[in-house]
Parts: sequence; C-alpha cells; structure tokens
Amino acid sequence: MDKFTHKLMKIALNIINCHLLYHVEFINKHNEEDLDKCIICPNHSNTLEPTWIYAKTPNLNIMAKAELFEKKILNILYTYFGVFPIRRGQKDIKSIIHAVNLLKKSDNKKLLIFPEGERMPKGIERGEAKIGPAYIAYKADVPIVPVYITKNVRLFSKVKIVYGKPIYVTEEVAKDKEKMNEFSKELLDIIYDLNPDKK
Repeated sequence: MDKFTHKLMKIALNIINCHLLYHVEFINKHNEEDLDKCIICPNHSNTLEPTWIYAKTPNLNIMAKAELFEKKILNILYTYFGVFPIRRGQKDIKSIIHAVNLLKKSDNKKLLIFPEGERMPKGIERGEAKIGPAYIAYKADVPIVPVYITKNVRLFSKVKIVYGKPIYVTEEVAKDKEKMNEFSKELLDIIYDLNPDKK
C-alpha cells in the first residue's frame, strides 16, 4: 500500500468523519495505543464507525461482512485499505486464518472486529456475541481491547468512543467451547458497561 495515500486517507477521514460530520471524542485510547498488536472489539450501530477508528489507528486491518465486497470497485477499494471479508453465518476458515496470520506475521498490526457480527438497528439493545474474536486472539496470542461507541448517533452530534483495558484469552478458556461462549458473552457485557452515559 502506498504510505502517502494511506496517510492522506486517514487525514481526510479524521477531518470529515471525526470532526465535521460527527464530533468524535476518544476516551482512554491509551489502552489500545500502548499495545503493539491487538484486536479492537466495539459494539456496532453506525456504518461509519470503522472509519472513526481507522482514522486514529495506525496499521489497522478491518474484518467486514462479505456482502460489501460484491461490487468490483468496492472490492478493490476495501482491499487496498486493508479491509477483508468474512462470511457471516458460516465457518469461514479462510478468513479466520487470514486474520490470525495478519497478527502473527507483523510486529505492529491491529485488527478491528465487531463481536456482534452485524450492525444493530435502532431499537435493538444489543446483539449476540460471536466467539470469532476470542478464537483469533488466542491463536494469534494478542489481547482484545473492548470498545464502546455511542449508539445510533445523528449527523453532527457528539460521539464517545471509550477504550477498555486489554483482555487476554487463556488456554483454559480456548480449549473449552462452553467457556469460549461464556467469555464472548462477558466481553460483550464489558463493552456495553463502558458506556459513560449508562445509568
């Protein structure tokens, strides 16, 4: 990837998406910045959320639903900027292996995965936790950083992105499917508990 183009895109997204279209505030971002490698796991309710995190995170790859890659021009664009597909609702082993290798073969790579697997429409409190992020984190030997993003925000309104403390997947958890499911549910609890406006 052309480093100049990559940097230019981040600057543009930062100005347009983080300051003009929305007013994005990053809280406790040091929890992610202090790590060389990690998986960033936020809740998901706005299609622009990946651009907010991308604009502020060096060496970031993003896992996104395969449907976004169906149009050739979008496929080329997403691939160029480090986005790769995952087929929802099935065991997409190829994408999982790709994600693990991205993290294992680099000294300073970060990966964005939405643990609910899809965007939550307005009126839906939260989705179901997927075990994919935990599995990838264990296989790549990297921590997960839980992140809460203000839900269902309107244009020009304030957005809070809150970074929690890193979480590690132990071998004991990784070797037990039931424990992996429980870990993933607890991860989602932690994400939503980071909401600074939660009463």
